[in-house]
Amino acid sequence: MKTILVTGGTDGIGKGLAMDLLKKGNRVIVLGSSLKKGLDFCSEAKQFTDENKVIFLQANLSLVSENKRIIEEIKRNYDELDALVLCAQSQKYSTIYKETDEGFEFSFALYYLSRYVLSYGLKTILEKAKAPIIINVCAPGTKGSVKWDNLQYKNKYNSIKAIMHGSRLNDLLGVSFVENYPNRKIKYVLFNPVAVQTKGATQAYEQPAIRFLVNKIFKLIGKPVNEAIKPILELMERPPNLNLSAYKQKKVVSLTMETFNKDYAERLFKLTEDLLLLVEIIP
Repeated sequence: MKTILVTGGTDGIGKGLAMDLLKKGNRVIVLGSSLKKGLDFCSEAKQFTDENKVIFLQANLSLVSENKRIIEEIKRNYDELDALVLCAQSQKYSTIYKETDEGFEFSFALYYLSRYVLSYGLKTILEKAKAPIIINVCAPGTKGSVKWDNLQYKNKYNSIKAIMHGSRLNDLLGVSFVENYPNRKIKYVLFNPVAVQTKGATQAYEQPAIRFLVNKIFKLIGKPVNEAIKPILELMERPPNLNLSAYKQKKVVSLTMETFNKDYAERLFKLTEDLLLLVEIIP
C-alpha cells in the first residue's frame, strides 16, 4: 500500500486520481478548501475502500502558512510519502486583481507558491519511499517569457494570463528542484492534461453566452476525467528514468525549450526564497 497526497483532490482531475488510487488499495490524503466537498468525497470513497485509507485535510493552499501547517501534519502522522500530486488550481476568469492575506496575488500563491512550498517541504518524507514521485499538473512548455518585473502579474491583470504565466513558473520550479536536490531519488514530472471536461474549466466564465460556448468546445475537444487521468496513473506506476520530465498528455515535452532554462530557474528560486522571507515564512 502506497501513501499518496493529492492537492485539489475533491474536484476534477484531482478527485478522479484520488478515487482511482483508492480503488487500487492505496492510502490517499486529499487536500481541499471546502469542508463539504471533503466530507462528500470521504463518504463516496468509503463505499468501496477501508475508512482508514481515506484522509481529508481541509486547507486554504493559497496561504503559505496553511501549506506549512499541512507539511508538519503529514510529517507528524506518516513515516513516508510515495507520491505528491499537485492539482490545486482555480480556473475562474477575472480581470479583478485578488490578493491573499499574506500579500501574494491569488493565482501566483495557489498555482505556484503552494507547489513550491509543498515540493520542498515534503522532500525529506518523500525520500524515505522506495520510488517517490512528484506530479505537477500544469501546462509545461507554455510559450512566452517570464515577466521578471511583474512576477505576480499585478499589472494589467487577467486571471487566464496569470495562470499561463504560472505554468512557466512551474516549469522553472521543476528545473530548480532537481538541480538543487543532490540525491535525486525523487522523480519530478510536469504534466499537461490539455482540455479536460471538469466543472472548473467549463464554469470558469460567469457570462452565460461565453459559458455556453466553452461547454460546447470542451464537449468537442475535451476528455472526460477518467480518460485524462490515465497517462498520469501510468507515470505513477512506471516513473520516468529522468529526474525531470514533462508531458503534454502522452507526448514528451522537450526540456530544451527556453521555458526550462536553468539560469532562469535559479533566478526564480532565489526570488521565491526572498519573497517568502519577506513574510517570515521559510519553506
